[in-house]
Amino acid sequence: MIETNEFNKLRKISLNSEKLGFFRYKKLGNNYLLTNEIGEYEILNFKEFANLIEGKISKKSDLYKNLASKGFLKDEINIEELSSKWLQKNSCIFQGPTLFIIVVTRRCNYSCVYCQTSSLIKNDEIIENLDMTLKTAQKVLDLIFSSPSKKFTIEFQGGEPLLNWKIIEYIVNEAKERGKKFDKDVNFSLVTNLSMMNNKYLNFLTKNDVGICTSLDGPKDLQNKNRPYPRGDSYKEAIKWWKKIKNSKNNLNGPDALLTVTRESLSYSKKIIDEYVKLKARATYIRFLSPFGRSKNNQSLQYTPKEFLDFYKKALDYIIELNLKGKSSIVEYNAKLFLTKILQQRDPNFMDLRSPCGASIGQMAFNYNGKVYTCDEGRMLAAEGVDDFCIGNVNTNTYNELINSPITKCVVTSSLTDIQNQCSMCAYKPYCGICPVFNFVENNDLYMHKPNFRCEVFMGILDILFEYLQKPEIKNLFEKWVME
Repeated sequence: MIETNEFNKLRKISLNSEKLGFFRYKKLGNNYLLTNEIGEYEILNFKEFANLIEGKISKKSDLYKNLASKGFLKDEINIEELSSKWLQKNSCIFQGPTLFIIVVTRRCNYSCVYCQTSSLIKNDEIIENLDMTLKTAQKVLDLIFSSPSKKFTIEFQGGEPLLNWKIIEYIVNEAKERGKKFDKDVNFSLVTNLSMMNNKYLNFLTKNDVGICTSLDGPKDLQNKNRPYPRGDSYKEAIKWWKKIKNSKNNLNGPDALLTVTRESLSYSKKIIDEYVKLKARATYIRFLSPFGRSKNNQSLQYTPKEFLDFYKKALDYIIELNLKGKSSIVEYNAKLFLTKILQQRDPNFMDLRSPCGASIGQMAFNYNGKVYTCDEGRMLAAEGVDDFCIGNVNTNTYNELINSPITKCVVTSSLTDIQNQCSMCAYKPYCGICPVFNFVENNDLYMHKPNFRCEVFMGILDILFEYLQKPEIKNLFEKWVME
């Protein structure tokens, strides 16, 4: 908020529109943050901001030269250069899908309190209509290799994907062969709770460079409370295989730790980070609860955006402190994503933070039963009986039919930040993105009627990051993060 006395002073200033390029701004502490369409930013004090608006900044000053080089001054704008930077920043939009999520089973052996995929708790029992079949897997690969994408990742999810190992094994082997045949660079990742891991599986995953991510919510008591394992100890299983994965050839730095924050987590920020540091994790991804699956109606898990942001800031403060003291090099993934956009004017192609988002044109989610969804969130909603984001079926549709689906077009259009009332003039527009599925769950509409939980959290994280960027020592650390 702009204080009343400052606001009154700004009202008296004559706007010199002949001098100003287009930019958005917001009050940030005692200063003003300016951003533009290509993701450049500048932080000005009140006097500098007032002089900018009036067109009174001396052309000989370093500030003028800096603002001019970033495209904030109309007299100095180089349209060709700015256009080139915009294309570079948004290049991911023109690549075709680069992430194909394959849900190989809906079965799971855990009963996580916040399960967003509405997995069914089944372990050894083979239920045909909950597992992807070989025939369906073949059809999935046919569609994936029909896309124009030259480089992409196949990500295995569930349920617990290791419960349908034979399909993972088949897809990896077959996709590698097709990659050679069609000159495509195929990467693989696996999201697993690790409880079903064994040496045979790990050797295969290591040999084929399959990246591994696992959910680890912190110390033993917290992990076991959030992620109960009816047949054992989820913390013990995760740690046992984490250490083995860390020593495998393709995961020398250890797997990434996915953290889902519940109300129970809020008072354990340091202990959670200490757990990751002890395990020598290379990164953690601090995630808020999604409005899908079991967490949606479980009020005991919930918190406000402010409570999450308080937790996030404490955790990030601690991570920064450990980095600066040389005690750990762990990185927080939300921060790295945003900082890549801020410091490099480059989009890391994280689907949820694109404009338009990655729905269909950046990712597709193939469910175990052959149905194809715009995104992972779309298939999560389908597990609750809402099939609105289904764009087709591998048994009946071609790639072109999926990409030209009316649902694809509708979701892509509605995820443009330019047409969202809450986003179009937000200073953080160059760095953020819309999730139409999230909006649909909250408003029964693809559009965001007012800042929702997701929006408030991302704005809060960006507030925190821009405050840090005014501190040279922390900015230097952040620049190292985005270079890695």
